Parts: sequence; C-alpha cells; structure tokens
Amino acid sequence: MATQHTIQAKEFAKEALPQDAPAEAYGLLALWQQYAGQGEGGLPTRDDFTPETLAPWIEDISIYEYQADKDDFQILLEGENIIALTGEDWRGAYAREIDFHYSTSLHASMSLARTTAQPQIHMLQIFQKDWRNGVRLLLPITRKHIGEEDRLQIFLAIFPMRDLMS
Repeated sequence: MATQHTIQAKEFAKEALPQDAPAEAYGLLALWQQYAGQGEGGLPTRDDFTPETLAPWIEDISIYEYQADKDDFQILLEGENIIALTGEDWRGAYAREIDFHYSTSLHASMSLARTTAQPQIHMLQIFQKDWRNGVRLLLPITRKHIGEEDRLQIFLAIFPMRDLMS
C-alpha cells in the first residue's frame, strides 16, 4: 500500500530554531532580527539585505515577491544550494503551485509571515528526499520602489540538518 504524505508529516512550525539547527540558520535569523523594527513597518529592507550583507547565505536563499493581484508569492530567484538540494528550479512559479505539487502549506506560511511581519520557522522534510530533514526560514522583507508602492518579499532559506547529511 502506498504511503500517504500529509502536510503535517512534512512541515512543523516552530516558535524558535531548534538547538541543533545549523549555525547558518541562526546567523541569518539574527541578521533579520538586527534590522527588524528599524524601518517603516518594522521590516528589514532590501537596502539592509544587500548581496554583500547576505554573502554567507546568498546561495541558500530564494526570493519570493508577493503579487497582490494573484494573492500569491512568485519566485524571483532560486538559491543555488536549494536547487542542488532539491534537484529542481521553480523560478517564476508561485507558492501555490509548489503547494499543489507537494501537498504543502508554503503559501499559508508565507501569508502568515506577510500578515504578522514576523519570520516563520519550520522543520521540514526535504520533499524530494524523504530521508533528509531541514530548517526553513521565511523572512519578510520590504523592497522599496521610489514613486511606487513598496513590495513585500519573502526570503526563503533551507538549511539541511547536519546530523542527517552524508
């Protein structure tokens, strides 16, 4: 009989990073917290999160942008380490497409990050590799647009748990 995977079996929301989470996850979350509350709306901005500032994590981050007309989050940039980890590149796709494909709740989790202006932390199964687990961070960021409405972006980062890496 085939095993049924449910959302609950693949993603677990956490209040804080687990003790054994990779140091990279702690570092990226600390960077977000350092800039949170300083700008309008309390969110860090893309001016805070430059490629230079993000250098230690640049390949671990995918950038999603909220599209109000679709009420969805479009992937603008897929992190190279995420592509290597999953074997897939979803650039240009939307969070709901990923949810549909993997029976996950990515859109709902990103919506929570958007509406609360707070990072979301999840333990998750790397969908393409049933034997690998990781920590996922969803970090809301404001992208300023001069003369236009600001855009909300979600920086998604996945860090494999070390004890399960081969």
